[in-house]
Amino acid sequence: MKNKRDVMLIESSTPPTVEVDWEALAVYVRFRRSRVARTITRPSSRGVITVDLDRTGKVVGVEVIGETRIEIGRILKQAAIKAPNVDFSRVRYMRPAAYEEMEAA
Repeated sequence: MKNKRDVMLIESSTPPTVEVDWEALAVYVRFRRSRVARTITRPSSRGVITVDLDRTGKVVGVEVIGETRIEIGRILKQAAIKAPNVDFSRVRYMRPAAYEEMEAA
């Protein structure tokens, strides 16, 4: 029997920022700049998925570890998150700050 998961809704229409760490095979989809109050883990057959929430329970971001392809729709589906107002064509992809620091050295 399949476990039913609560689906979390992103109410904002602001496109997320996606940080990719290819060495760690990690992707972080950031929907808002807010302090993380708690993190929940979502089951996945492809890797580890965690969802960061702020103190009011709104989604701050989703992290996937073990991901070899960046498909935002699939990542959100696995995390049980819907973002009906977000235009994903405007998503920004960024390298984590650690890469910038290594190149500057």
